[in-house]
Amino acid sequence: MPGLRRALLALFFVGVLCAAADVALVLTSDHETQKALAAIIGPLIGLGFVGTGAFAWWRRPLNRFGPLMTAVGFAWFIGALTESNEAVVYTFGSYVGPLYLVLVVQMVLSFPSGRLDAGWPRAIVAVAYIDAFVLTLPVFLLDGNLNGPDGAPDNAFAIVHAPGVANAIDVATSLLGFGVAAATAAVLIGRRRNATPPQRRAQAPMLWTGLTVIVGLGLVFASDTVGLSDEVTGLVGFVGFVAFAILPFAFLAGLVRTRYSAAGAVGGLIERLNTPETRVSLRTALSDALGDPTLQLVYWRESAGHYVTYDGHRAEVPEHGSGRAVAEVERDGKRVGAIVYDAALRDDPSLVRAAAAAAALQLENERLEAELRARVEELQTSRARLVEVSMGERRRLERDLHDGAQQRLVALSLQLGMARRKVEADPATAGRLLDASTAELQRALEELRELARGIHPAILTDRGLGAAIEALAERAPLPVDLDPMPEDRLPAPVEAAAYFVVAESLTNVAKYSSAQHASVRVGRDNGFAVIEVSDDGVGGADPTAGTGLRGLADRLAALDGRLEVQSPPGGGTVIRANIPCATCA
Repeated sequence: MPGLRRALLALFFVGVLCAAADVALVLTSDHETQKALAAIIGPLIGLGFVGTGAFAWWRRPLNRFGPLMTAVGFAWFIGALTESNEAVVYTFGSYVGPLYLVLVVQMVLSFPSGRLDAGWPRAIVAVAYIDAFVLTLPVFLLDGNLNGPDGAPDNAFAIVHAPGVANAIDVATSLLGFGVAAATAAVLIGRRRNATPPQRRAQAPMLWTGLTVIVGLGLVFASDTVGLSDEVTGLVGFVGFVAFAILPFAFLAGLVRTRYSAAGAVGGLIERLNTPETRVSLRTALSDALGDPTLQLVYWRESAGHYVTYDGHRAEVPEHGSGRAVAEVERDGKRVGAIVYDAALRDDPSLVRAAAAAAALQLENERLEAELRARVEELQTSRARLVEVSMGERRRLERDLHDGAQQRLVALSLQLGMARRKVEADPATAGRLLDASTAELQRALEELRELARGIHPAILTDRGLGAAIEALAERAPLPVDLDPMPEDRLPAPVEAAAYFVVAESLTNVAKYSSAQHASVRVGRDNGFAVIEVSDDGVGGADPTAGTGLRGLADRLAALDGRLEVQSPPGGGTVIRANIPCATCA
């Protein structure tokens, strides 16, 4: 982003101007006793934060840590106003001087995202701001001691001379500052304890340096209260100051360390994957390379439209905010799988991308194995259900024959017997009985045709899928639009599966959808026969709730096909079947 880059360069130039102003203030100060050291160290520290923050801002524009680190640098320059000989400027610098310390607390608590977590981190930072700028204000207004060097200007903000009260408030704010530092240290230690290996690797330089700064800051706040000697206080302050000065470089060290370890990890991963003697699973190799023992692999099934595990079981990828992240893996422009990893690694996405690229070939090989296992599992499940359904259909057929056509034929036999006896004695009655027998025979034939159509319609065999679907549309209780059917016949199993998809779908439309209109389309698409039935009904169809759609899915699975159901509430229903077909290329 060229615009951001130019803006950050301009921001760094402003930092250089602030550093020059800092040098000018030091050199003209009447109360600075170590001008040479202050004129060198002070600007370097400020520019270190501004430059490192601008760099982090440029590399990760959406991350707030870079802007926060830049703000620490400019707050440090503002604190240099205490070098001024003017009372108002000096007092203002003394009042806003702690801003960089508060920002440091916020920075270490929000690392690495720059965003404070809810709970203790936000509460600690809020208390730090209140302590530094609200509770401290009375110290200035009551003419408290500003702890400045000899020769420093007087307090220009004093409106009442009450140094005793002001000093008491100063002690209270120092104790509160110690509490803020202690709470910050506790949060950092707890975060380290609960971190995953990738998080610990990324946090280490910044965390330990920041922890040193916070501990030193807390001891300085507590020095007057606990009675630490000036020598101990000076030593603690010096250690904390050094840690603060190297804090931005600790961030850079962590970044370089992560990059270096990433390159080594990916190199080791490639070596392990290409060494036949190294017998290790891809998941283990990736887990070791990325330092994430919780890493998982899932494999994409193009035919089914979802991920599966290596064992062939369906897998769902985690949602955003679950603490897990997903990196899709492609090979030759086609998705082959995904790596599910600890969200902490998102701070270095290049590492995951490099590992995914190195593992793409083996992931594709494992995907084929997972696909095979998934198909075997689906076939076993669908065939078991098909056997159960076929047994149920046989029982239903036996019941329908017994209760329907068989009963009608028995009644027909009795009527014909009665008519035979009445032929000579009562021809009129015999004629009525014969007419009733003819009607009964017609109804029996209709029932037998319906049963035969449910098993396998003769029109499908004799005239093909188009004529069979036209017959279904004619019998439907609502208007059905038919797109032009394929001119060539499809393989018999494909035609049968397509017919029953349309038949079951139109039956569901008539029973449940409250639709006013339906449409049917049958076509060929890249080696698949595609059957689509849509309606304008109420939607809400659930393929897992009943046996009809589930039976269709099982029938299609036996042909390695797939059933898709789109049925948002109030938005109609679209049922789409994709059946592999050698003649549909």
